[in-house]
This record gives sequence, C-alpha cells and structure tokens, in this order.
Amino acid sequence: MSRPGMAKADKPTAIKKNHPKSVIITDEDIYYFQNNKNSLTKTVYEQLILMFMTNKLIPGQMLNRRQLADDLGVSVGPVLEALVQLEVDGYIESIPRKGTIVRPIREQDVYERFVVRECIECGAARLYAGLPIRQNKDELLVFAKKIDTDELHSISQMKDDILFHTSLVNLAGIPSLTREYLRVMRVGTFYIINRESFFKGVKYQNHVDLIKRLTTDDPDEAEKIIREHVWSGKLEASKYRSFPGLTGE
Repeated sequence: MSRPGMAKADKPTAIKKNHPKSVIITDEDIYYFQNNKNSLTKTVYEQLILMFMTNKLIPGQMLNRRQLADDLGVSVGPVLEALVQLEVDGYIESIPRKGTIVRPIREQDVYERFVVRECIECGAARLYAGLPIRQNKDELLVFAKKIDTDELHSISQMKDDILFHTSLVNLAGIPSLTREYLRVMRVGTFYIINRESFFKGVKYQNHVDLIKRLTTDDPDEAEKIIREHVWSGKLEASKYRSFPGLTGE
C-alpha cells in the first residue's frame, strides 16, 4: 500500500545543508527533521500531529492504539513507536490503569512553552543577526508578507508562522537547535489551539517589520527584538511574566 510520505522516505536528504535553494523550511524538511529512523513511524507521527492540529484528536480523549492503526492503515507497531515520541513531546500522557489520553492543556503548559521558545529564539538571533538575514532578506520578506496577510489565528497562519520562525532559527546553523525548536513550536501551537483564552487581546505581530529590524549587526539588539516579538500582545500567559514592558500593558 502506498502512503503519504513513503516515497520521499526512501531517499532521505539533508536538511537545507545540501539543498540551499530555499531558506524557508518546508513540510518535506519537517518530515526529515524527526529523529525516528523508521520511515513508517515518521509518517504515522506526522499524521497524528495533523489530527491534533485539526482537532480530530482533542484534549482528554482516550486513544485506542488498534483503532488508530486501522484508521491510518498500518500495523500497531509504528503507532506504538509514534505514541512514545508524542508522549515525550507533550501531546499525550499515560494514565495508570486507564490508558493513554490526549494531554489536557493547562495554562502553565502554554506559558512554559513560550519561555522555552523565547530561550531558543533569542539564542539563535544572536547567531543569525545581520549578514545571514540580509543575504536571505528578499525570500524572508516574501514569506513574512504571506503570514501578515493570512487570516488571523487560522490554521494556515499558525502553520506558516511555525515554518517562518523555524527558518530563522535554522539560519543559526545548528541543526539540533532547529529540531528542538520545531518540536517546541508545534506542541505549543497545539496547546494554544486548545486554550482559546490565550488569543484574547493578542496584538498583531508584523513579520515584515521583524525581518527589516533583524538586519542589525548587534546581537544584543537582535535578541531584544525577538524577545519583544515572542511576547508581543496581551497574552494571557504574560500574567506570569516578571519582565517589565513585555506584557502589552
């Protein structure tokens, strides 16, 4: 049986390093970023991620491994392997004597993901600020404009935002950092989708302006710019913050 992603998995390629034709991370790149060596497990993992992002699997829902395998047209083995990684990533959790459920989303979870995101993005910004941004400015601006014109808080905008910011982190030239950031961003987006209160009062984040400002050669300034972008708006999560000036008040 032919399944999505299997043809591509037969001939894995390096991420961007050997194919610098585009600075923007693509869906294909995301597929190869996964650590699982089994290509079928990667495919199942990505299909389950899509089900989380489209609310086909919702917080608190009990998961039946055999039913998932039947739905995806695979054996139970790759589903079990994918579920192990999904639990590590924070999408699901095991309840003793009950089974596996989609993780209930708590406000603290959302906040913690924002903090981890901030740490990774700020560190990466210090490395890619200046020349790497200027060299790829035109392509970055085209994609930034696309995000800025997407429907606010739509699945499309969230997906593009993940690809955009992962692409920026990738400019730092540290693959392991890019991989971890991608994981944090995707599970963080899943959390936010299921905690709609976090959208209340969120201000518009202009990505075109962000790229223009990141052309600075000052790593301290680049770090500040990214930090402000990550925490822009009156996010409900900002009530946990102790940094003045970043809560949108």
